Order: sequence, then C-alpha cells, then structure tokens
Amino acid sequence: MSRPLASILINNYNYGRFLDEAINSALSQNYPRKEIIVVDDGSTVNSREIISRYGDRIIPIIKENGGQASAVNAGVARCHGDILCFLDSTIFSGLIHPDKLERVAAAFYRQGMNSRPILVCTPLP
Repeated sequence: MSRPLASILINNYNYGRFLDEAINSALSQNYPRKEIIVVDDGSTVNSREIISRYGDRIIPIIKENGGQASAVNAGVARCHGDILCFLDSTIFSGLIHPDKLERVAAAFYRQGMNSRPILVCTPLP
C-alpha cells in the first residue's frame, strides 16, 4: 500500500511572530509524503521574509489581502494531497504533534476512506 500525499495548509495574515514555529512544526512531521503550502494574505509585517527563508521546502503563495476565505481557497487550489490538514499559524503557537500526519494517514486507510480529498481540521492529542 503506497502512502497518500498529505498537504498541510498554513494561512497567515500579519502573524509573523508565530510563522516560523508553525512552518517548522509542519516540516518536522515524521510522515515522508507531505507538502507544506503557506499562504500569505497580504501581510504588512515580516511574514514574506520569513516565508522566503524556507526556499523549496515549502510552497509559498503570496497574494493581496482578500480575507481568510480567499486565502484558504488559494491554498486549497494549490494542494495536491489526498489528505488536507489545516494549521493555523496562531493555534497552540502553530504546533502540531510530530506524528499527526502518520496517524491521520493510518486512519484514512483503516476506515477504508479512499475518496479525494479528505479534510482534517481538528488537532490530534
């Protein structure tokens, strides 16, 4: 059984002080098949500089401010994953458990869910 690609979507608007921690948390996932999409929704602080430091380890989307729904739509349109996880840059200081994607992917197959995409919004303990 091949592992599904998991997308982590981080939306940001002027939360530069949390952004490094959120991106590092996503990059620290032990699940090997992942993509991290970071949407900056027209921030006026240092968010774009922070995003640029990650190079090709993330997929950046830099756009004019259009509100949260617009940022989510831009990020979802860019995702290629079979599983989509949202990580708000301010929730729990942007941290997710390092096994989250592994656990979600296991549940994905354990439950026989093979439709595309599956959305995961709630944090795992």
